[in-house]
Amino acid sequence: MNPISYTPDLITMVVGALLSMLFNYFPALNVWYAALKTEVKSGIMIGLLALASVVIYLLSLYGIIEVAEPVTWVLVLRTFVLALVANQSAYIISPQTVAVKEAKQ
Repeated sequence: MNPISYTPDLITMVVGALLSMLFNYFPALNVWYAALKTEVKSGIMIGLLALASVVIYLLSLYGIIEVAEPVTWVLVLRTFVLALVANQSAYIISPQTVAVKEAKQ
């Protein structure tokens, strides 16, 4: 059995999905977030995903996360796109809580 390789790509996708779940299901945070305008929600999420990508880049750069390829800014861009994909995929398939539905109305 092979151990799981915790690559920047895997970590980024997990972080992207977890952020979506956090803003969908964490009490009080989910209602506050759902009540915001779409543009504000997008800005918050993009900012958090960009921050996560930069942190993962820095962790890779300093050897905390092992990578097989050179650590460049391409890694930041790739992880950012993967975080967006995972985040939006998790958002689309996650059922909304009653409190979130009420906050959106």
